[in-house]
Amino acid sequence: MKFLKDNTVVDIMEATKDDAKEMLEYLKKIGSESTYLLFDENGISNTLEQEEEYLESANKKQTTKMFVAKVDGLIVGSCNIKGHEKEKTKHNVDLGISVLKEFWNKGLGRLLIEHTVNYARITQVIKNIYLEVREDNLDAIRLYEKLGFKFIAKMPDKIFCEGKYFAENVYLLQI
Repeated sequence: MKFLKDNTVVDIMEATKDDAKEMLEYLKKIGSESTYLLFDENGISNTLEQEEEYLESANKKQTTKMFVAKVDGLIVGSCNIKGHEKEKTKHNVDLGISVLKEFWNKGLGRLLIEHTVNYARITQVIKNIYLEVREDNLDAIRLYEKLGFKFIAKMPDKIFCEGKYFAENVYLLQI
């Protein structure tokens, strides 16, 4: 149990296959709330069965995990790491995070990332956590930098959204 800045109680846990239906609904909602994500109000293309399979398989892997933040039993944020399968690169993971708009600026993103990074540390396998963020997502960038992520590259014109091209910045946290 953790507390947000407004004293809301939040629980962060590994997502299970039982979370699949709510997760798909959550992804549609956050997709409609922000253009910073790589999907829109349609969410992701997974069927319920595919999402159940993904969450179940993530639970079995050391370097791929999906964590969810719940308030009053409902998903309000998620943070995942996706590991590389090849032996030579298995120490690298990619991080993704999202938070419902009503929970922005309350410390939930920080809690989710800290939880995920702490998990990565205890694996003793993960050494590098990479993330990509749209160059104009300044609040997210400030958070990542406060948490120790370092800017390592810019990918020009990576995202096309609302009639404009945006660069995406790559950040790295070495643990």
